Amino acid sequence: MGNSLPSLTETNTLMTPTGTSRFLNSKQLSALNRVGDRLCPGGLGMPNFSASGVGSEFDRVAHGMHPQDLRDLKQLLSLLYWLPDTLLDRLLKLGHRASLGTHPQLGLLRQLDVGLAGLCYSLYYGMTHPISGPLIREAIQWDAAISTELPGDNDMTELIDLANPLKAAQASNLVTDAYRRARTAQRSIRALSVRERLAYIARLKTILLERREDIVQQVVKESGKCKFDALVGEIFTVCDGLDFLLKNAEKLLADEKVPTSISMMGKHSRICYEPLGTVLVVAPWNYPFTQAMDPIAISFVTGNATLFKPSELTPLTGLIESLLLQAGFQPDWVQVVYGDGQVGNQLVEGKPDKIFFTGSVSTGRKIAVKAAAQLTPVELELGGKDPMLVFEDADLERSVAGALWGGLTNSGQSCTSVERLYIHDRIYDQFKAKLVERAMQIRVGTEAGDDMGPMISDRQTAIVRELVEDAERHGAKRLTGNQWDGQSRSIPPIILEGTTHAMRINQEEIFGPVIPIFRFKDEQEAIALANDSSFGLSASVWSKDLARAERVARALITGNVSINNVMVTEGNHHLPFGGTRDSGIGRFKGRYGLHQFCNMKSVMQEKMSSKIEANWYPYTPTKYRLFEQLTTGLYSQGLLNLIRFAKAGLGIESLAAKLWRHPDQR
Repeated sequence: MGNSLPSLTETNTLMTPTGTSRFLNSKQLSALNRVGDRLCPGGLGMPNFSASGVGSEFDRVAHGMHPQDLRDLKQLLSLLYWLPDTLLDRLLKLGHRASLGTHPQLGLLRQLDVGLAGLCYSLYYGMTHPISGPLIREAIQWDAAISTELPGDNDMTELIDLANPLKAAQASNLVTDAYRRARTAQRSIRALSVRERLAYIARLKTILLERREDIVQQVVKESGKCKFDALVGEIFTVCDGLDFLLKNAEKLLADEKVPTSISMMGKHSRICYEPLGTVLVVAPWNYPFTQAMDPIAISFVTGNATLFKPSELTPLTGLIESLLLQAGFQPDWVQVVYGDGQVGNQLVEGKPDKIFFTGSVSTGRKIAVKAAAQLTPVELELGGKDPMLVFEDADLERSVAGALWGGLTNSGQSCTSVERLYIHDRIYDQFKAKLVERAMQIRVGTEAGDDMGPMISDRQTAIVRELVEDAERHGAKRLTGNQWDGQSRSIPPIILEGTTHAMRINQEEIFGPVIPIFRFKDEQEAIALANDSSFGLSASVWSKDLARAERVARALITGNVSINNVMVTEGNHHLPFGGTRDSGIGRFKGRYGLHQFCNMKSVMQEKMSSKIEANWYPYTPTKYRLFEQLTTGLYSQGLLNLIRFAKAGLGIESLAAKLWRHPDQR
């Protein structure tokens, strides 16, 4: 290799930094090269930063930067241009030292080390300059091969990962370091009061609102959902969750006094809600921003450090980190760990203090098994097969509109989507006609005026195609969506009639814009049909008779029910969200969900005294008789028994003190 590379002298004179930039002026570009030369000095056959010419590639990076970040960088470079070499060297060293600390006042210096240094390293090692690029890559033995395998084939990915010990070792080292940093950083989070943590959440909400359009654009770009779904399902939902925390978390996390039994008179009891430690959050692709920010915010407010792994399909690369840093979060308070299934495996096996997973049933089961082996608490938000029950007295227009939105929002890629629509026999034909008419008016696209976007991937598109074709082979009829070629990710709404519960489409999660419709004759049949599923996440009941709607709702085996609405329980952050059966374990959001991220510590106290408890040693036949009288008196009815309890209590306390002072008298 050495014979094929120019000498150090030759490489450092390969080119001069004469490149121009649309974003940086000549002084700013000069400052970038000065900093780069200190961080990437070359050697061993590699050119230094300025000689490599990669500074001229800055515009490729600038296109993807947030405007405010770019403005801040330009101001910093303008300042650095005027600094003498000795002061510049000193400042870079201070920046590196600051990156190792957590004090808020070191934030600017940390940005110098993390932001500017990271940029220089990315340009130097990541950009492919026609001359210097091959030299650098050959010197560090880096192969920039690109995998063309479609993501999502978990089984094949797992086989490849297991056959690659080097990749497994690299993932293990990455994860081990992330956990080490998280556990160190958690101490500083724990030291903050809930009110101090909420100050960060307040800043985060403000920044989120300011950057809402950037967030929407990135979500639309990566997920394919339409802009309206991104605004409602990501921005509005997250703001509402942060607002709930700001208004309620301090009260819900305060020490809670609880009653103490009369048998323990003189003692006081309370529950303390303390941090668990380090929480692992593994998120899906269907709501990439919401499924990141909601659990991260709850984890932080409850005092935990967080490791967050996004889906490979919607990583929102750099977005979460930039928002948190802008809000003042220290870098290791929340770490975003990118990677495939191998990295996810290593994260689960890293012994976090809690795992919060949202995703498929199959993956959830695997995580539960691994978590059980190391006694890690796990919360699983898994799939759904949600039924919608429309009774004969329901408002036709409202229930049709609800069915369309509930089945098609986010292109049906929601765990609480309507996947089974049961309509009372008396209104079935009228309802079906209106449903078909309205479904054909749905517009597919990603702009603000479109109703739903394309599918997330070819793999998910294929799943929808297979389920629809299987249903049609077994007698189902497609009422809409016949124009779909089975290949395009832009799937129109598909209303299916004539399916049965034996078909795959009514047993498996569709996760696409498909609504199978059914008839039912009466209340009991509707309940039986709705409960005929291995899932139990959510449901909706539609009727003007609220007594009947309430009765049916209570009979459904599910974690959430909306009455005369659809998919709204998860929108109220005061309510716990979660499922039964194959839909998961645990509850998220609300008071109960907040406490799931805490160590609920029970504390009982009393004043220090010389009293000897009645149930302490030594035991004697007399003490046994008195304790028996105390027990029957306390837990039997009537005033006389209460008097017997008091008399026995006084007697046993006196005896306990006497026996302790004179153990020889037992």
